[in-house]
Amino acid sequence: MGRIRFIVIGAVLGVAWAASLRGFMQQLAGLDSRFTFTGTFGIILPTGTIVGALLGWAEYQHRAGHQYRLLILAPLLIGVIPDLATATADPSPIALALLAMAGGYAVSGRGPLWTRIAAGIVNLAGVAVTFLAPKPSPDLSTATPHGLWFDTLGASLGVVLALACCIPMRRPSPPAV
Repeated sequence: MGRIRFIVIGAVLGVAWAASLRGFMQQLAGLDSRFTFTGTFGIILPTGTIVGALLGWAEYQHRAGHQYRLLILAPLLIGVIPDLATATADPSPIALALLAMAGGYAVSGRGPLWTRIAAGIVNLAGVAVTFLAPKPSPDLSTATPHGLWFDTLGASLGVVLALACCIPMRRPSPPAV
């Protein structure tokens, strides 16, 4: 499969992930949430698309036997682009990216085992926090179907991002002959 296919597949998966994240954010904010062309279609979805495309490119490089270490930082764009576009300093997207990168490192197969275990524990703690953290409304309690869905969506978005983050961290595959 060619480089462009990997990049396009990554971009499609990235936009699907970002659209799901936008739905999660809407549920979290409740009635105060507003969908805008600028925020949703100008910042959130393009950022997810870009990160997905870069991770698709990293997968292509991995399979071709190459590695561009700079692509390890691609998930940080999830936090950097929105902050630059809105001139705010919201630490939540950066925290999300760093937590996912820790999870990616944990499953990457690189580095000392003890550091990967520690990174995995940090990432799994983030998954647990999704279910245990206080919610902004009683409707989002895990005792309700809506709340349990909300927590499952949040946790699965974090796990999917962590698995995607491991792509540029893995050792390159030997090139196919």
